[in-house]
Amino acid sequence: MTNEDWKRIEEQLSYPLGRAKMIIDGYNVTLACEPEKPLHYVIMVYIDGEFRAKWVMEDCDIRRKFCSRHTKCFLDQKTRNRLKREKKAFREKVKKQFTTEYYLPYWNSFKMMKSHFIKNNSSIELAKEPI
Repeated sequence: MTNEDWKRIEEQLSYPLGRAKMIIDGYNVTLACEPEKPLHYVIMVYIDGEFRAKWVMEDCDIRRKFCSRHTKCFLDQKTRNRLKREKKAFREKVKKQFTTEYYLPYWNSFKMMKSHFIKNNSSIELAKEPI
């Protein structure tokens, strides 16, 4: 895809309920600008017109290619500050135990989504005809 194509997609997704259709590694992908909460919109990713919860729950090809990855540490700031005084190996072990990784079927940023798609997919093209 050219930079012009990416700009066209970003423009289509810049207003509420905007949509863009692409073909990525053989998948028919629809991107939709949808409300997450009042006055906050996200870019939802649909594969072949749907999104299944099992794709974000289980490790699969679709999750690696299209979902946004997040991490959450369950230690409060006070505990993390106390851990700074400990040895690095112990500190990393504790942080790893109290950190979880999760995936979401939407993106908050177009730039992050574009970067992820380019890095994790080999063939990206704009859909010529309606999917």
